[in-house]
Amino acid sequence: MGHRKSPQPAAPDAWESEHAAREAAEAAAARIGRLQAVTAALSRARTPDEVADVALREGIAALGGSHGFLLVPGSGGLLDVLRSAGVPERVARAAGRLDHTPATEAWRRGAPVLVASEAELAARYPMVAELRKQVLPQGGALAALPLRVRDRVIGVLAVSFHEEQAFAPEARAFAEALADQAAQALDRARLLVAERVARAAAVAAQQRLAFLDALAAQLADRLDEAELLDGVVRTAVPALCEFAAVLLPEPGGALVPVAQADAAGLGPEALALIAERQAGLEAALSGGAPLVIGPTEGGPRPMTVAAAGLSVQGRSLGALVAASADPTFCRGSGDLALLSDVARRTALALAHARLFREVQRGAEAREEFLHVASHELRGPLGNLRLAVDLLARDLRAERGSALDGRLRKVARQAERLARLSDLLLDVSRISAGRIQLQPEPADLAQLARDAVARTADEAEEADCPVVLDAPAPVPCTVDVQRLDQVITNLLSNAMKYGRGGEVRVVVRAGEGRAVLEVADQGIGIAPEHHVRIFERFERAAPARQYPGLGLGLWIVRKLVDAHGGTVRLDSAPARGATFTVELPLDRG
Repeated sequence: MGHRKSPQPAAPDAWESEHAAREAAEAAAARIGRLQAVTAALSRARTPDEVADVALREGIAALGGSHGFLLVPGSGGLLDVLRSAGVPERVARAAGRLDHTPATEAWRRGAPVLVASEAELAARYPMVAELRKQVLPQGGALAALPLRVRDRVIGVLAVSFHEEQAFAPEARAFAEALADQAAQALDRARLLVAERVARAAAVAAQQRLAFLDALAAQLADRLDEAELLDGVVRTAVPALCEFAAVLLPEPGGALVPVAQADAAGLGPEALALIAERQAGLEAALSGGAPLVIGPTEGGPRPMTVAAAGLSVQGRSLGALVAASADPTFCRGSGDLALLSDVARRTALALAHARLFREVQRGAEAREEFLHVASHELRGPLGNLRLAVDLLARDLRAERGSALDGRLRKVARQAERLARLSDLLLDVSRISAGRIQLQPEPADLAQLARDAVARTADEAEEADCPVVLDAPAPVPCTVDVQRLDQVITNLLSNAMKYGRGGEVRVVVRAGEGRAVLEVADQGIGIAPEHHVRIFERFERAAPARQYPGLGLGLWIVRKLVDAHGGTVRLDSAPARGATFTVELPLDRG
């Protein structure tokens, strides 16, 4: 009998190859099983929401991920969140709207974007890494899978992993196959996707209309500027943003916040960002597109700031600033259009409030003027009546010696009435721009001497000795009558407010200018009133103590301006006042 040989054991290399092949086959079968399970679940989904739920629930589990979301096209070329799983809505929305994220890159390229580790994510997409830290403090890999149908991308499935991933060819092929199945299911529901987008747009439009209605109510009910602007920012927060402010220019031109509403503590940082971007802000103020800053990086959370100019008929009034911790705020054309509309409505309401305030002030000024004018006219008229009664009595009693004094008093009161009449006529002429100068060569020193001599009785009555310092002629070409009016008004003003003290008049030539100074030792004027007292109907002292129409200095300024000169004031409370008039000097 022959001897039968016993079988030889398999070679180690062959055994390892067989084992690897068996494991590969089992892994492939497992992947096919998972894919079939996902496909079966997707086949039962009838709406985009159901497709998204299955893709996230089954798909994330099949891929071994932890969190994810599904994005679809929205308005303005941006991606909207259809569903998210374990990811806050604002983070998922930011991933679809920011310029540089794995999801937006997968959308544009139509190819998967695979990030193997947290370090790679931070290097390639720092903003996304910052956002994801709010969800996965120790995150790993990330995959953004485009959902393609017939060479058309209809969405993006994004999946986050707790661990780092090598993304071997088999894993990548499985992910792409799963994305293909999700794309097919989503494409079947494309009509419902369109309906959802339209419904979302309608809801957004309704929200905008509701906000604008509330804003219109605020603007319609407010005529006080401070209340109006406060109502605007309080209506904007939180309906439009988390921080809102209205910036208006100070007298020096710098923009400062005059109304603020802050629901999230963003104000200081938002205003600092606006201050750093003056060039962009100036463009917005001049009628350009709103200035948009952000989303910012770093800090506790991203933030976007936008500023729209408040302008009416090409005139800038200030700026409306809005900010939100949502980094997608004011990224779309619809958001910016709404902000511009709010700024336009606010500017119109602000202009109307200021116009109303000016009308109200004008009415108050007219009432004050009529009251003071009545009082001013009543005085000389009463004195005239009394003087006439006394003259009649003296005539009946044949006391001729008293007539001279009575007649002088009548003459003074008549002169006061004539001056009041001239004053009112000058106000009318100046306001209508009908003042016409008749310039001729003159000597400012002689004009001052004549005015001082003519007001001697008034100075005596006010107990104001007038010292004239005009040692040399000062030639100038002026309207003699109008310049005499300037000097007389300044002298009368000095005697009224400097009663009982010396009035000093200086006339000199200096540095190409003819200079007139009228100084008193009276009550003085606080610096904050130096500009205002040269306006019509304005005064710095109570009308009851110092009667007058508040027109003398306004006429002085207008007449000096008409001569090409300047008038300025140097004064402080209890230190008297010095008015300096400078006119062009003739050079002979």
